[in-house]
Amino acid sequence: MNYSTGRQTQFDSWSPGSLVFTIRNNAGQADAYNLNDDIVIEAVGYFDQRLYLQEILYNDLPGTGANSTATIVCTDLLGRLGRTQVFEQYLNSTNTLQQIDDEFGPLMPTGTSIIISGPGDSIAQAETYTGTALNRLNLNMTTEQGWLGVTDIGIYLYARSNVDDLAPGQIVFAREISGVYQLAYSDIKRIALGSNYLNTCTVTPPTAAAQNVSDTDGITAYGYYGAEIASVDDTANQAEGLASWQVYSRSNPAELSFQISVNDLVNDLGTLFTEIYVNQPVVTVGYQQPGSSVNYVSSQIMQGWSMTVTPAATYMEIFTSPLTYTNFFTLDSATFGRLGGTGVTYNSEIFYNESDYTYNDTFADDAGRLGW
Repeated sequence: MNYSTGRQTQFDSWSPGSLVFTIRNNAGQADAYNLNDDIVIEAVGYFDQRLYLQEILYNDLPGTGANSTATIVCTDLLGRLGRTQVFEQYLNSTNTLQQIDDEFGPLMPTGTSIIISGPGDSIAQAETYTGTALNRLNLNMTTEQGWLGVTDIGIYLYARSNVDDLAPGQIVFAREISGVYQLAYSDIKRIALGSNYLNTCTVTPPTAAAQNVSDTDGITAYGYYGAEIASVDDTANQAEGLASWQVYSRSNPAELSFQISVNDLVNDLGTLFTEIYVNQPVVTVGYQQPGSSVNYVSSQIMQGWSMTVTPAATYMEIFTSPLTYTNFFTLDSATFGRLGGTGVTYNSEIFYNESDYTYNDTFADDAGRLGW
């Protein structure tokens, strides 16, 4: 069987997950399968995922048909939202993730739900919408720049200010196994200078004016590397903030992403399945550059993964993007660190002592109060 979920890069849309498996059908075994049947893929004790049967491909052999097979094609909850069409449905203006939950939560299959971690940090514009629920979800997620996971019976949406809830990441993909949470990869692709690099970005909201932000230093150095993003931003100011974030978080063409291959021939994949199941996608990747003996590590966030299962082994491909793409100013974060150590408190004066100089926002020149 083959299973895939998520996306390959931070810049891609969230696509439906799929499960494809083949069974014997020499005596009509596939007759028991019907459209929308629940199909559960499970790593016993670690992970399970509900999918829905969408199609059967019969391979009817001649003669007695003793070797006939049927290939069962299933999709996940995102795939169901991709087939959920709404027509001229009014969407109230509210936070990006809250809007998705309010409008499409009631349309989810029985026994499943959309679970949001935070209502979202951007405001989605009110709109009369016609289209698929999945297309609108992707527009809202592009605007929010959060994270999405599909496990068990839920779609989990994380606001960008809740990205630090996705850690701590315990999994380390390494050249050799040396700890309980370490997985040895059989192959690794280190991706730099990729299509994720931007030095100019245009964000186009539904009705507010389109906004463009450029990094002049990057344009001078490399020429134009631009992108246009459709969003649901409520205001031009908010759209400009999204464009700015994209340009300056993706301003380093040498920033790395990875495609990592692991298998259960040399690894116990149970810990990885557990981290995926509880939405802890932050991982560490250890690597060496060719011709060098220096060990490097990179903090990454899993965007998607695929799995091929045979009677002999399980093979996984994991796609990551730099954690810095989701980085933003956070006063106190277990993932991104604490500004100024333990002495800084939100909405309080900042005291900074160096060489007998005291910084507090009341008396220091050109100073401001954090959170003012």
